[in-house]
Amino acid sequence: MPTYEFLCDQCHTRFEAQLHFGESSEHVHCPQGHAQTRRLFTPPGIVFKGSGFYVTDNRKRSGKKNA
Repeated sequence: MPTYEFLCDQCHTRFEAQLHFGESSEHVHCPQGHAQTRRLFTPPGIVFKGSGFYVTDNRKRSGKKNA
């Protein structure tokens, strides 16, 4: 179940809530009980570093050698 970050429009509290993928965020209330909340969009927690991935990475070598 993914965790989403929310912001309360009344008291400006930031909090997290876990929702199913198809579940609506309309019923999420802030910890103080306010109903006016909105979901914040945050960057993913994965960062790719390095030179990248190539077609030849992790590929089995064939029996033939290139000249």
